[in-house]
Amino acid sequence: VEMLPSSNHTRTKERAANCIENLALDKDNRDLVRELGGTSALVKLLGNQTEALVRAACGALKNLSVDEENKVEIFKADGLKSLLKLLASQDSAVVDKAAECIGNFALEAQHRTRIREMDGVSLLLKLVDGSQSESVRLAAVGVLLNLAVEDESKTQIRNAEGIAKLCPLLAATNSISLRAVAAMTLTNLAVQEASATAIRDAGGVHLLIQCLGDPTDEVLQEKAASALWNLSTIKDIKSTIRKAGGVPFLLSVLEFSTFVPAIENALGTLLSLAETQENRFAISEAGAVGLLIRQLESQHQAVVEKAAGVLWNLANEDTVRTTIRQLGGIKPLIDLLASDNALIRFNTVGVFPLLTEQEENRRQAFDLGVVSPLIKMLNLDANFLVLQNAAQSLGNIAEGNHEYQNAIREADGLKVICEVMKKYAVTTSDVMTQGGDLENQQLVLAKCCFAAWLICDHNESNQKTFRDAGGLPILVTFLVPTLDVVLLEMAAGAVCALCEDCDSNKVAIREVGGIEPLIELLDHSTEDIQLNASRALCQLSENPENQRKVRELGGLEKLVKLLHQ
Repeated sequence: VEMLPSSNHTRTKERAANCIENLALDKDNRDLVRELGGTSALVKLLGNQTEALVRAACGALKNLSVDEENKVEIFKADGLKSLLKLLASQDSAVVDKAAECIGNFALEAQHRTRIREMDGVSLLLKLVDGSQSESVRLAAVGVLLNLAVEDESKTQIRNAEGIAKLCPLLAATNSISLRAVAAMTLTNLAVQEASATAIRDAGGVHLLIQCLGDPTDEVLQEKAASALWNLSTIKDIKSTIRKAGGVPFLLSVLEFSTFVPAIENALGTLLSLAETQENRFAISEAGAVGLLIRQLESQHQAVVEKAAGVLWNLANEDTVRTTIRQLGGIKPLIDLLASDNALIRFNTVGVFPLLTEQEENRRQAFDLGVVSPLIKMLNLDANFLVLQNAAQSLGNIAEGNHEYQNAIREADGLKVICEVMKKYAVTTSDVMTQGGDLENQQLVLAKCCFAAWLICDHNESNQKTFRDAGGLPILVTFLVPTLDVVLLEMAAGAVCALCEDCDSNKVAIREVGGIEPLIELLDHSTEDIQLNASRALCQLSENPENQRKVRELGGLEKLVKLLHQ
């Protein structure tokens, strides 16, 4: 350190700086160099006219600047400013080391701001074209990668035409390392919609897709898939990825890669792409379903979670529901309903309301034991969407099948449904205050009413079990006109199913005050609610006392009015 300012020989100073560069790989040495004044002495050498000495000083500062304390010392001595000036040096080794040092500064928010303010973005972008050495371009893109974690830098890079300069770095003629760092930078930039659009317009989508195939490696595949994932969140770019042939490349990662981060990012991209019908068809027709089912057996929970999520989105198409069954996907999905991982359970149960729309799927799922885990989820989970999907699945399974209805009852499914309805019951005051996630809470209740409806439909044992579990009084509280229209429709439909051919329930509904709100719903503006309320009153009116009650409460006049409408 003493040689840096005191020696009269340039070569001695250069060798001293070289020694410090090597010594600075150790944390204790870095602290000692700073305490001895070595950091500021090295900064002063950046203005020397001897390129070899400047090169050595940059190398030492590169290693010293991994510590925040040294960054502060370098900045105080105007070192960051000097380093940025050196990006214009004719010596590529100087530029390389200076850029690496600036990259360390760009890890800190305060220094990122200073780099931008000193026109660092423009200086760095000048270094990414083909006239520079590979190492210089790699170092420059590395700094841009660190800068691009902030929106201000993203905007500045885009406004400086940086995206058009970065995208060509993805070309297969460049090294895999440079392509990977460029892909990482584009991942950060693609968080902004304007930047994502600019990447697409610069041909970045096609180049990123090509990074998934040879020549490539697992890291480049990971980074390219990550960038495509961010880009795929933009609606217009979803179709661009498909049209550019991205789906087969993404599926090839699932089929042949063993690198979990790459698989995760490919699944994330497919998950996002599968939000549109055209992409769902393209993904399923490319053979995705079998590969996704295989990923359900992965030892890595993040992979399982995302694979289940993609299947959930794909299952919006009827052909995919059939394929899942034919390829043996229902059994592993049922097994995952008992997973300890909440995200896996969330995505997995989301598939079942769609799968169970097909009768053959319902039969296979029932035979494989789906009822018990669905009831357990309904009983123990607290996530509103999980509860909705579990309840709807049970309703789908029960539809028109006495065997399945009875099995759900015998597994205490109706009791659990009643408990959920009691737990999440809403009142008029809840609606007025709009507290909490009221919309999804009411949808939970709607799905429970739907399930009760189909589980009890034309099944006297189930109708009585629901009543004995205390379900009727709570069901009647959902017949308030100010509640959600789906809840009202399902609640009125459930009353109808619970009363049909069940005299004791007809009496019980009257006794808990269910007739008056049903009559009030005849005036509702939604036709399906009027229909289900009319059907419920039709069943109730088979009881003489209920006939009198309907007449006294003005029900006949409202029914006649509906006939005129």
